Amino acid sequence: MIFRNLRLRVAILAIPALLLYSCGESGKPDSDITESEVSEDALDRESDENANKVQEIFYAVPSPMEMASILKKTGASYDMNLLNDVKNVNEYTTSRSQALNLGIYGADLSYASIFNQNQESIIYLSCTKKLAEKLGVTKAFNDSAIERMEANIENRDSLLNIVSETYYMLDAYLKENDRDHISAMVIAAGWVEGLYLSTQIAEKNESREEKLITRIAEQKLSLENLINLVDAYNSTGQLDDIAKDLKTIHNAYGDVTYTKGNAEEGNTESGTPILGSKTSISMSEETLQKITEVVAEIRARYVS
Repeated sequence: MIFRNLRLRVAILAIPALLLYSCGESGKPDSDITESEVSEDALDRESDENANKVQEIFYAVPSPMEMASILKKTGASYDMNLLNDVKNVNEYTTSRSQALNLGIYGADLSYASIFNQNQESIIYLSCTKKLAEKLGVTKAFNDSAIERMEANIENRDSLLNIVSETYYMLDAYLKENDRDHISAMVIAAGWVEGLYLSTQIAEKNESREEKLITRIAEQKLSLENLINLVDAYNSTGQLDDIAKDLKTIHNAYGDVTYTKGNAEEGNTESGTPILGSKTSISMSEETLQKITEVVAEIRARYVS
């Protein structure tokens, strides 16, 4: 979906070539093909390959809604005090701060929606809409989105669908208008906010819920994909500071290890044979504390 504009342009450019080919003798003989045309074909193929790689990376990074859903599945409780204060929305006057906090408010919106905080969901949607207006991307956050949320205030599934739809509309719109670096900022900040919420909740949970700790440890792989995504959109150096922040978080994850166990055979409850292996994830208390502190410091800079 996020590359539909690129694919559309490729398809449109391909139509004349197909028409010429179908005309038989009117087509150009192989001997008339110039080195320039061969070079352009090679560049087009390389461009398509790069686009496909970036697309794969994009889908490997969890959306704010997915992060919030993972958080709820761990049994975590809702804490509105962790969210970015809605009063801050008017303080963001640069494109950078607006993009970062569009991602952060988007993650907060997802968090509130997942935990059935309907009124707060609408408030946070309004914040994202306001920042979208400042960035000139109002097509992704139009009045109908808020109206639909208000109309479906008691329908959790509908609310979640509207939030997810708005997120992907935003990303698609930015890419179609050659503002990939803005999209990367939104995605990166949304991911940071999701990890911030997770680590803060874990820190307040004295029992250290195992599922929650495991989910935080698993974000090391998501982070590696996110770093690759930001690097792919950083050809002009506009994302150098974001890339540096993500690599700082990755350094904090340094001691998190993945161990693939021996293959196991067995059967499902229905009797179907299965063959697989267990992967264990190890993260020390010290590493969790380091990740928590680093993420909190970066997030504090983004919202200030």
